[in-house]
Amino acid sequence: MSSALLELRNAVRPFLENLTAGDCALVAVSGGADSLALAQALIKEAPELAITLIAVTIDHQLQSGSDVQAKKVQTQLKAMGYQEVIIEKVSVSEKSGLEADARTARYAALDAIAHAYGATQIFLGHTRDDQAETVLLGLARGSGTRSLSGMATINGKYVRPFLQSTRTQTLAACQEAELQPWSDPHNVNTQFSRVRVRKKVMPVMEEELSLIHIS
Repeated sequence: MSSALLELRNAVRPFLENLTAGDCALVAVSGGADSLALAQALIKEAPELAITLIAVTIDHQLQSGSDVQAKKVQTQLKAMGYQEVIIEKVSVSEKSGLEADARTARYAALDAIAHAYGATQIFLGHTRDDQAETVLLGLARGSGTRSLSGMATINGKYVRPFLQSTRTQTLAACQEAELQPWSDPHNVNTQFSRVRVRKKVMPVMEEELSLIHIS
C-alpha cells in the first residue's frame, strides 16, 4: 500500500475504534483534496469495524454550477464505495460576511443531518495547515492566548483526525487513489481572510523561520 494513504488510514483508525459496531458517522466532503482523502481513508477502515458511513457534500449555492460540482463529488464518493451520499443545499445570508455565514450554514446542515440519521460523529478534513491558519487568524482578531489552542481534534460530535497531517499528504493520497480533487475558486480569492493568510502571510513566515533556523 502506498505510504501517504496508509498514513492517513492510520490517522483515522483510532477515532473509528472509539465508536461501537453498528454506529453511524458522517463525513463532510467538499470535493477538495483534504476531504476526499479523508473519505477514502475512512471507507477503507470503517467496514472492518462495522461502522456505517454517510457522506455529505454541502452545496452553498454561491457559484454558478455548484450543483454540477456537488454531483461530481457524489459520483466520486459512490465510486469509493459509499452507499449513501447526501447533497445538501444551504442558503448563505452573508449578513456577517460570506466566510462566517457559509460556515454557520454548513455546520447547521451537518448537525441536522447527524440528528436525522442518529450519527454519533461527524468527520472533518481539516489539516495541520488549516490549524496554523486558524491560529494566525485568531491572533489577528485579538483572541490572544485562546487562539493558540486552535481547532480541537474532538469537539462534541465533530472529529478532525488530520490535524497532525499535512495538505501535501492529502494531495499525495488523492494521487495514489486516483481521485480528482476540486479546486474551489474561493480558495484563491484573496478577499477572504483565510486565503490572505494562506497565500501571503504563511509563505513569509516560513521563509523567515527557515532563515532563523539556518543562522
